[in-house]
Amino acid sequence: MENPISKPQENTQDSPKSETKDDIFSMDTFYYEEVSQLTAAGGWSIDFENKRSFFDKQARRILNVPDDYEPTLKTGYQFYAEEHLEKATSFFFDCAQGKSFNAEIKMLTYDKRKFWVKAQGKPLYNNEGKIIGIRGVFQDINKEKKRRIKLKNSLEIIESQNDRLFNFAHIVSHNLRSHVSNMQLTSEIFDVRSLNDEQLELFSNFKKIADNLEATIRHLNEVVSIQTKGDVGREHVYIPEVCNRVISTLNTEIEHHNVKVTTDFSKVDTINYIEAYLESILHNLITNAVKYRSPDRIAEIGIFTTFDSDENKTLIVQDNGLGIDLETYGDKIFGMYKTFHHNKDATGIGLFITKNQIETLGGKITVESTPNQGTTFTIRF
Repeated sequence: MENPISKPQENTQDSPKSETKDDIFSMDTFYYEEVSQLTAAGGWSIDFENKRSFFDKQARRILNVPDDYEPTLKTGYQFYAEEHLEKATSFFFDCAQGKSFNAEIKMLTYDKRKFWVKAQGKPLYNNEGKIIGIRGVFQDINKEKKRRIKLKNSLEIIESQNDRLFNFAHIVSHNLRSHVSNMQLTSEIFDVRSLNDEQLELFSNFKKIADNLEATIRHLNEVVSIQTKGDVGREHVYIPEVCNRVISTLNTEIEHHNVKVTTDFSKVDTINYIEAYLESILHNLITNAVKYRSPDRIAEIGIFTTFDSDENKTLIVQDNGLGIDLETYGDKIFGMYKTFHHNKDATGIGLFITKNQIETLGGKITVESTPNQGTTFTIRF
């Protein structure tokens, strides 16, 4: 069956030039024409019995046909892009057998410009239930469709780049690990008794380099592990239980420095999360709060849950410690190996890992801080 396309039952070219008062104020006509223009949609129909096709006013405008153009069953295929002609033919054939269609397809204007449409078609029955034709509409979605195709292509490129980056990270971390292990083993068994002072200093530097390289590879593996887990392992996590476990683990440090910790999970006590991630997040934030406490006052840490303005479950960890100068360091605070105080045991990896864990599960972390007043981290799940 050839692929026909048509125009509405009423022939607009033959309509009288003068309209009665009832015609002018007809809401049916006004509504249809305004909606057609607003949605860039046109109507068509095919009369099987009389072998005629019809376009309505909007269809003629969208297809850019001449004023005197009359569609026929034989010329309908000319309005479909060659690569979609078979698909269009199949739609019309099935519709003629009683099956409606609703699809996106590429069409051609009269002057051969390709464009995307959303097309719908339904069989038309007479009183005896016999199919006597087809009618439907098509909507110009060319701009929207091209944006979606461009976005899809961009996402595919990003996914491909991410895959290559992760593969690279795996190769680097695994291939280097054995070499680093050999370096560390060599430093452990090396007999330093015969070395002079200058050689001992060089050897000490060698050992530090090996240890630092091992730590870097370990951190890289952890980041890659976070990025590849995604939503795998999510479960209902009871926040108070996880928080109490973290506090118990850090209890020696907390008591040694006389840190006061208060918690309140009355508004939100359960989230759908990866429990190990929540434990790691709390561990990093509480550890930082203890580590960067102020020597001028008793250290206090508050941990509580609430809802933000968009009703997202939110966890807040705040302290009254040294604080961070966000004007200077605000864009670096979650960077890898970034430190902002002079603690000798600071590595600059904790907040980087924390941010990666939160964002991998679709959340967001923000920070508010004032030097020598304290810091507040807000995690939106």
